[in-house]
Amino acid sequence: MAVEKIRNGGAWTEAEFNSRITSALRKVSSYWKPKQKCLKKANVSRGMYRCEHCKQVVPLKIWGVWKSGKKEGKPRKITNILADHINPVVDPAVGNISWDVYIERMFVEEDGYQALCHDCHSKKTKAENAIATARRKRENS
Repeated sequence: MAVEKIRNGGAWTEAEFNSRITSALRKVSSYWKPKQKCLKKANVSRGMYRCEHCKQVVPLKIWGVWKSGKKEGKPRKITNILADHINPVVDPAVGNISWDVYIERMFVEEDGYQALCHDCHSKKTKAENAIATARRKRENS
């Protein structure tokens, strides 16, 4: 069954519209000063940052591998310290409420961020994804 393309003059589905808006907002958020201040505060020396969760001092970049696509399995540098929202932009237990709430939670002030290393951020993200998956399963049954 084809999904109806109701956005952008019939060129986009609702999901594609939402995806593009989300992507644009995330890109703009990289210029948000409180997010940058969070990372600056975590900086302990040139190229080294302290994770607020595990307290380890980690380098800005580490070697990882591509997880999909043509370059899958090939080495690449990945960012090892991230300014993470303390409260998720989309509450995994509730889901997306509205664009107003999404934007309000995306652009929080400095005390709304924490600097997390790649490993701690991945663990937090996996836990939030598990909550969201369980919620969607309950909603669909």
